[in-house]
Amino acid sequence: MRRTLLSVAIGLAGAAGVTATGWALQAAALPPPTPAARMAADASVWLHEHRLVIDVFHTGHRRQTAACLRGWFATPHGVVVRGSLLGVGGGPVLRVAADSRRVAVVRGRVRRRLPARLAVTAGCSGELAPLLARAAQSGGHLRAVRAFAAGRATVALQLVPSEGERLTLDVSPRTFQPLVATITRGERKLVARLYLARATGRVLRRFGLLRLAEARSRR
Repeated sequence: MRRTLLSVAIGLAGAAGVTATGWALQAAALPPPTPAARMAADASVWLHEHRLVIDVFHTGHRRQTAACLRGWFATPHGVVVRGSLLGVGGGPVLRVAADSRRVAVVRGRVRRRLPARLAVTAGCSGELAPLLARAAQSGGHLRAVRAFAAGRATVALQLVPSEGERLTLDVSPRTFQPLVATITRGERKLVARLYLARATGRVLRRFGLLRLAEARSRR
């Protein structure tokens, strides 16, 4: 079923304005997608279907649990924006708008041990899904290699999300469900074990996201 959604995932990168006829003509003229592109597209669909990702971050010798929720949220200025909220267990809540790379601290204070931008990129479906869709669409800087992560054999999708960054997403070899994201920038490295989950009140409350999510619904 997910393979049939390949064109949908690839289209997430910006093909919303293309008509059905135009898309058919374009698809007929393009070469078939590579295996790496198909895997990236399927992984993107997995992430697109899950608003909430529970993350276990590893940076250096430190381990932190967090959760990232994708949706529409109100800013302190009363503006509702589409983006992601990342709540770190016992720590801060971060927000990033879908059209911006700037990470804002909504609550608490970010410790230097947690690279905020890398955490949002690796741990949020709202960030990972379009990255994979664009990589699947362009095919550039995208590789798929056999690997081992989370105690099992995986396929590692390697891409470059932005200048100076490198991202490896380990996915299941059969379903291409995302399992582990590893991102590096310079000497900084962050590993995130990904658990795609349902956005229940209990989970949102645990990570300090419930009231922020409810603020949007009351508007």
